[in-house]
Amino acid sequence: MLGHHVDGGYAEFIAVPARNAISLPDEIPFEAGATLMCASATALHALRKGRISAGETAAIFGVGGLGLSAVQLAKAMGAVEVYAVDIQQDKLELASEYHAVPINASRADAVEEIRKLTKGRGVHVAIEMIGLKKTMEQAIDSLGNLGRAVMVGLNQQPISVNAYTQIIGKEAEIIGSNDHLLSELPLLVEWARRGVLDTSRVVSQVIPLDAEKINQRLDDLEKFTSDVRVVIAP
Repeated sequence: MLGHHVDGGYAEFIAVPARNAISLPDEIPFEAGATLMCASATALHALRKGRISAGETAAIFGVGGLGLSAVQLAKAMGAVEVYAVDIQQDKLELASEYHAVPINASRADAVEEIRKLTKGRGVHVAIEMIGLKKTMEQAIDSLGNLGRAVMVGLNQQPISVNAYTQIIGKEAEIIGSNDHLLSELPLLVEWARRGVLDTSRVVSQVIPLDAEKINQRLDDLEKFTSDVRVVIAP
């Protein structure tokens, strides 16, 4: 994938095979459309990997650019309740406007809150989008019977799992999810065109194609700033 497995994503012009090009409808502005790939598409793929279905519940750990899309997409795919977990209050407030139940992990134990809100049952699907050992373990611990924890956040640290109580006893699953599939994009773009998915409010900054500014934003990601998503405009 260009920009992932192969260098070349930060450029004014990129040549790609025609079969890989997805047209952006006139109804979707450039800034909003720019977040559809490495944000919304990643969230959609993770939810599909987690096999979210109508009537189920979901917990989204991390409601930045990916998480805010995951909240909306989980609702669109039939989730009756979506719990948004983060430590940034402004992100939680935005998630609540997308009809998620906010859980501020800096003020309470996220797993305990999810257990309380689900009357002890836990959730059907947990999506981890931060890439921290703690939140990965919390995502697994928040599952109910037959639950699926989908790991999206990048993390090099080993995590601890109690095989019997967390996985075998519940018949739960831990699933890896990496980016998205080309076949998923037409549905995603159509949902954005119809307003089922709103990405206009997740863009907190638009910066030029400038190495210093781009590197600064990449450094900021490690600091978990309040910015949601930044778009680079060539």
